[in-house]
Amino acid sequence: MLSRPCTYAIRALTYLAMQPPGKLCGSREISDGEDIPSSFLCKILLDLRRKRLLRSYKGTGGGYELALPPDKINLLMIVRSIEGELAFTECILEDKECSVRGECSLHDSWIDLRNQLVHFLETQTLSDLVRTRQSQQAGSTGDRQRGRRGLEDQESVLSIKPLA
Repeated sequence: MLSRPCTYAIRALTYLAMQPPGKLCGSREISDGEDIPSSFLCKILLDLRRKRLLRSYKGTGGGYELALPPDKINLLMIVRSIEGELAFTECILEDKECSVRGECSLHDSWIDLRNQLVHFLETQTLSDLVRTRQSQQAGSTGDRQRGRRGLEDQESVLSIKPLA
């Protein structure tokens, strides 16, 4: 449903949201922590910084931190930072803007689904993802202690799978 850059951006920002206040994280740390290719992540972090979701500091001890509190960054802000405003205005079947004029055969159904998706992304914040991830990590720690397999795939923690 979401592009790979969007899921990487969400995972990177969730990683930063899980850090103690004032801790800066370098791109290598985020890349290693989230298993995101480093060269790909650097471009994503640059886009997020340009859209003012991140602050970056250069030099020794530099790195990235969230520009806003985690409860003020919703998933729609992240998606729009990566995909732009056209992410939800393009026609699902044709290569043009979705509008009342020039409707495709899925226009009415897609508008309802698109509105639901936008609402979901608007109401889910990084704070929500941090709570979910921490809860699942705590559960997986308990599972491992009882000899069961824990959760390892970060994309399943976010419950967002990219379309390949």
